[in-house]
Amino acid sequence: MKTYFADIVLPLAVPNAFTYRIPQDLNDYIQIGMRVIVPFGVQKLMTGVVIAIHENPPKNYTAKYVDSILETDPIVTQKQIKFWEWMSTYYLCHRGEVLLASLPAGLRLSSESSFILNPAFDGDTTGFTEREMTVVEAISNREVLSADEISKVLGVKKYQPILKRLLETGAVMIMEGVKERYTPKTETLVKLSPSIKSESELQLAFEQVSRAAKQEAVLLTFLGETQEMPEGQKIISKTLLQKKADATATQVKALVEKGILELEEVIVDRIAPFLGDTKALPELSEIQDKALRSIKGFFEQNKVTLLHGVTASGKTEVYINLIRECLDRGEEVLFMVPEIALTAQMIGRMQRHFGDDVLVYHSKFNQQERVEIWNKVLYNKPGSGKLVLGARSAVFLPYSHLGLIVVDEEHESSYKQMDPAPRYNGRDSAIVLAQIHGANTILGSATPSFESMHNAESGKYGYVEMGERFGGMLMPSITTAKLGAKQGAKGYFTLDLIQSITEALASQEQVILFQNRRGYSPVVICQVCGWSPECTRCDVTATFHKSKDRLVCHYCGSKYTVPVTCHSCGSHKLDVGGYGTERIEEEVAIHFPKAKIARLDLDATRSKNAYQQIISDFQYGNIDILIGTQMVTKGLDFDRVRVVGILNADLLVRYPDFRSTERAFQLMTQVAGRAGRRDKRGKVLVQTYDPEQWIVQRVINGDYLPVFQHEMAERKNFHYPPYTRMISLMFRHKELELVDFTAGEYFKGLKTFIESHRILGPEYPSVARVKNRYHKQIILKLPLGPSLKQTKQKLLAFNDQFFSKKQFRPVRLIIDVDPQ
Repeated sequence: MKTYFADIVLPLAVPNAFTYRIPQDLNDYIQIGMRVIVPFGVQKLMTGVVIAIHENPPKNYTAKYVDSILETDPIVTQKQIKFWEWMSTYYLCHRGEVLLASLPAGLRLSSESSFILNPAFDGDTTGFTEREMTVVEAISNREVLSADEISKVLGVKKYQPILKRLLETGAVMIMEGVKERYTPKTETLVKLSPSIKSESELQLAFEQVSRAAKQEAVLLTFLGETQEMPEGQKIISKTLLQKKADATATQVKALVEKGILELEEVIVDRIAPFLGDTKALPELSEIQDKALRSIKGFFEQNKVTLLHGVTASGKTEVYINLIRECLDRGEEVLFMVPEIALTAQMIGRMQRHFGDDVLVYHSKFNQQERVEIWNKVLYNKPGSGKLVLGARSAVFLPYSHLGLIVVDEEHESSYKQMDPAPRYNGRDSAIVLAQIHGANTILGSATPSFESMHNAESGKYGYVEMGERFGGMLMPSITTAKLGAKQGAKGYFTLDLIQSITEALASQEQVILFQNRRGYSPVVICQVCGWSPECTRCDVTATFHKSKDRLVCHYCGSKYTVPVTCHSCGSHKLDVGGYGTERIEEEVAIHFPKAKIARLDLDATRSKNAYQQIISDFQYGNIDILIGTQMVTKGLDFDRVRVVGILNADLLVRYPDFRSTERAFQLMTQVAGRAGRRDKRGKVLVQTYDPEQWIVQRVINGDYLPVFQHEMAERKNFHYPPYTRMISLMFRHKELELVDFTAGEYFKGLKTFIESHRILGPEYPSVARVKNRYHKQIILKLPLGPSLKQTKQKLLAFNDQFFSKKQFRPVRLIIDVDPQ
């Protein structure tokens, strides 16, 4: 009989997969894509995924045996494994890191330490403390105890010193086990006992409970709730029965013990089904219909297609028609949005057309819910959903017959994963995923990313334009309001903006105010010497949050008490400088005391349903003025928004990044697009100290192409994307000198295979210390073409050689391909 080996990816940040020997009794059962339990290290078990099966033993070590397999069918498809391979290669990360990003934690078994008596232990407890003897006795009685169970036996949380001593004396030993994290959700159902088949037997049951009024009420309620149900299907949820009968679990249990009722445990979905009615496809305008036909034409040429439609042009209706055609063919569709926030409105729109075929997947779901969605996609049972609506992590689901990927708001930087690895771009990864599946891809935006627009202009992508709003709606009128003149009480609102808000509220219309900075104030400052409190762990000032009465670092999350005196000169003259959304909310309440005001930023939306609640309240008119950060710019659709105020456009423009002009134009255009999306023309006021500045004037005129062409010329001259490929190399360590030395030596090594003019740095970033770790950065601007792949391979080989030296090992190198 042949001997087989399996290459297995473990959830570890290491370059290679591990090869294990497959036991003979598993040869006929193990498959690529299965989870397996394998020994790793000393007395430790881990779970991994099989990515290859072959007959070649490893050359440099003796293969250990696979311990066991965890399911009868693979939970990862071979197309997913191919996708993992591409992602690890392109983004210069490890396959184990991609596995960690892909699999819900509920599908990754956790290693759990348990303790058993050492077979060599002779039972001599001389010198043991009372607690040590308690542990030995407990393990002796129960054979195996987990660390948590030992903690409970001792009645203390700090049990580690006791276990450490018992391990040192050889009395106990560790037995590594694995623990399944996912547990299906169950529901207890109640039905009548099979022994009760006739009216007379039911009468006898009532006689049994005649002296127990509550039990009798439970029985009557059960019969009343199930009387319309067919024979053999009279069953009801135990929770519902107790609620309807105003009873307790004890009273239901008593009826079970008397043989009148029976309980049955069933597995149920955590994801609530859609119970509403679905609608027919929306009727398309002439422009939408033309766009739909053009997109299909590009699909026939196997081209990724960029749909450039102004705000409120009706791009979603075009998507819906394309999705319907895919679902009718029995194919799967992935509809991607850049933020979890955007799914709230989009879910309702999609469910109205596709009902229970819609699945939602994002990181705000708990791990149990994520596993259930994973399984629905993997097994794709009838009615379990074929349209997946999700954020960037939805690219990792186990699709089997993907037909279409829609990337909405494709320009958004939120598609980029920042930390941890893999630092992938969801939009770019979706395009590769579609290629692997032979699916079509459509990218949609009112302000396409300049990289995507460049691909469209060069003919790599198809290009479809929708230049008018749906139904003849007018684009909003955009005007500037000069800060520093005609100001309101505090200078945050010009008189023009205050007047526009007043008029909107008088007409019972809504207002959105955009300030891309959260908190109350970015700085507390001494009026005498200029001192400001800084984070003790980062090189930034702490932001004042008035609602919490705390200073908060937005880099590490550290919180500090607000000082009452200056720590430098001792003065009491402390004031706040600048303004964030919290301060704007306070000032708006002063100017408009009768208005209903809400804030939409990270601080206000930390809970699972907070964002959806705020959006719902605004949609149904329970909020008059919505103040927010860039969350309010992202594709939201409201009927009654008349006025949009951009409170300080200069903050968007004056940012040290080669994409700052592009992003400023996108943000201002997108937030302006929230205004006047139905009958009345909207009004947008852009507050700025320099109303004549070039980018503000381009926003007012809606001049996307001139901005694009200007920026492309600049980027070509200075070798920035899309004319080069950028890679960021960030060195991090707690010792500044070691970071300096390592980055300098690394730079010298890079110059041996990369031209000097393509290397920027090493240099400190704008915030050099974060969480007590110093940072220094090198940026590579590499030429496109076949040489790019070769340079990446050389870079990985150089990394291995460089960090094999002991002096550099403590420094962490963070590689970010295509940084945003």
